[in-house]
Amino acid sequence: MRLLFMSPLAKTLHETTIGLDLADQLKDAGVVSHFVIDEFNEEQLKTAGYAYTVITPAMGGGVREEVGRVVGEFRPDAIVLSDYLAHWLTHLVSYETDPWYVEDFGVPVIPIDLHDLTNITRELEVLGKTVVADGNILDMPVHLHPVPMGRPEARAGGQGLPYRANRGIAPPTDAARAEVRRSLGLGGAERLLMFPTLPWQETMQTRAGPRTRELAVRVPRLIGQYLRQLPDDTHFVVAGPYLDGLGLPPERLHVEPSYTAQRYHALIGASDAVMSAFLPSYALERAVLADVPGLFAVNTHDMAEAAGDGGRAGAPDGLSPAVRAWLADFPGAVPAFHMWPLSWNKVMGPLLVDNPFADTAVRAELFDERAVVEGLTGILHDPLVRGRLAEARAAYRDGIDRLPETAEVFATAAQRVGLTL
Repeated sequence: MRLLFMSPLAKTLHETTIGLDLADQLKDAGVVSHFVIDEFNEEQLKTAGYAYTVITPAMGGGVREEVGRVVGEFRPDAIVLSDYLAHWLTHLVSYETDPWYVEDFGVPVIPIDLHDLTNITRELEVLGKTVVADGNILDMPVHLHPVPMGRPEARAGGQGLPYRANRGIAPPTDAARAEVRRSLGLGGAERLLMFPTLPWQETMQTRAGPRTRELAVRVPRLIGQYLRQLPDDTHFVVAGPYLDGLGLPPERLHVEPSYTAQRYHALIGASDAVMSAFLPSYALERAVLADVPGLFAVNTHDMAEAAGDGGRAGAPDGLSPAVRAWLADFPGAVPAFHMWPLSWNKVMGPLLVDNPFADTAVRAELFDERAVVEGLTGILHDPLVRGRLAEARAAYRDGIDRLPETAEVFATAAQRVGLTL
């Protein structure tokens, strides 16, 4: 079988890595794979050793002809979208073209769905505007759900098939972990907290709508305020662009603005904990497999504009003075959000419901300063907290291990679109 993976999203490793992992797991079943990618992921494909074609937004609608050329030369049996939402959104926003030209080539299309889109409203935010992702996926006969961070069981009567993702990620050896920490200048006693950022978050500081832009600019100041309260033996590794406002102590700061997937995984394994301010989090997903505790911060409160006294309707109780000052200075209403600086509440919120992945990390409200700081202190230092999370991670991994082999899952998906693996 020959598979053409579509992964056009720029400035992130996540979706392409998901596709590469699936291709790796299907290789022994005789599957030959070719990738269509953004230039951001070219080094990743070179390292992985798969044939690939680079596309760029400058092509605009001409991307249809380029992908058509690849289809004609490679002659795939199926096209795999890695993932559905990224494929739709990237073509809509960056290429300004209908993403469903991929259905015109006469071969089945199989989407990887990171968000369980058939069970939510599909309402999300794009550059500050609320849009609803199209419902094309509802008519597709099968969807692949990678685990983590999806639920490790199929929903009754649905088209979704969960499968084991990232089989190659495991806790590093003590020697490998120590080597990475030495490369960062750490000895044996210091604690290392990983805080991932993404280029698109930096882009939002100038390109998004006013409210999203303000969140992109101002939230790092609040997170920096929290991180600076951690014990003095805490080092920070920022994987991605270092965002203005974090203000982390330079003598304990390690910034890796660009990296390979291998280096990213090595940094996670060498860390004592991971913090993320957006979901789905590539770092938290891999931390579960690398057996590293995590914390994710979200804001589930829609807060009105500040009143004369600086207060805001909808704000949670017990705000610290620093948070009150931050809110008083914020122009306009503060929205709820799960994927800072974007909202995506109706996508990410339902994905966490009854999902054991949510138990593998500490969940904290971003504007609850005490909860965030104590949560971070706990995952870095408290044996009880770290032990509880380790048990939850182990239980989640057990659920993953009970899934069928990925080649078997994909064979079922192929059957649903009229193919035989």
